[in-house]
Amino acid sequence: MANWAELSNELRHQFCIKTQPLGFKRFEKADEIDQIPNLRRMTKFFTLCQMISQARRWGFTIGAKNTDPMFSHCARIHGLKEIPPGMQRPTRGLRWMSSWEDEEKRFKAFPRIPYSGALVFAPLTTMAFEPDVIMIYGDPSQIIMIIQSIHRKQFERFEFACIGESSCADSLADCYLSRKPKVALPGFGERRLGQVSDEELVIALPPDYLAKAVEGFRELLTKNVKYPIPFMGPDMSVRESFARSYPDEPEFKE
Repeated sequence: MANWAELSNELRHQFCIKTQPLGFKRFEKADEIDQIPNLRRMTKFFTLCQMISQARRWGFTIGAKNTDPMFSHCARIHGLKEIPPGMQRPTRGLRWMSSWEDEEKRFKAFPRIPYSGALVFAPLTTMAFEPDVIMIYGDPSQIIMIIQSIHRKQFERFEFACIGESSCADSLADCYLSRKPKVALPGFGERRLGQVSDEELVIALPPDYLAKAVEGFRELLTKNVKYPIPFMGPDMSVRESFARSYPDEPEFKE
């Protein structure tokens, strides 16, 4: 079992992450979450991104059962409601699409976590369960440095999608299903209801990738890679800097 608190604290220190990295877990049976310490539940009609916001900004351990009043659109993406037989598109009317044909295409394109009893989010520093997915919000430079630190340990070309509104499907749901890191561009709803700031993106990681990111950046520090990323003037010679990063490369020697 990883020491999630230590990994979270080191990652936040390495990349100046402003809010708590989170763990997400899906539970087959609703009553399984009743034993989680300090668990909070939302009683008003709510969305998934409100849960995420409370966990990462306020440090809450927050859960929902499939009987709770979550917006059905969120619940059908993240496994707390099943899609009714024969349903081909949402019934609430057009907003983000201008035609029912496109709305139906969008509805079918969503990655969806299988139906289950409950789900929980918690900061990694206080989490009392083993996560299925880890979520980290940051600016573009923080997110790409996390990716490049993972690459230091093991390279693979990551692929991301963009469904537009309801982009939690692109991060959380797609990561859960694919078991690969996924970056998403939070949309209107997540920014309005989940307090995602203008400069923030989100990366969702399978749990074993977090240690790769932390360990990879430790190694990159020995290769003249720093964060925050220091700027160089656009009219300077880069030879001296490149020579420190690649001391055996003849091209960078005077």
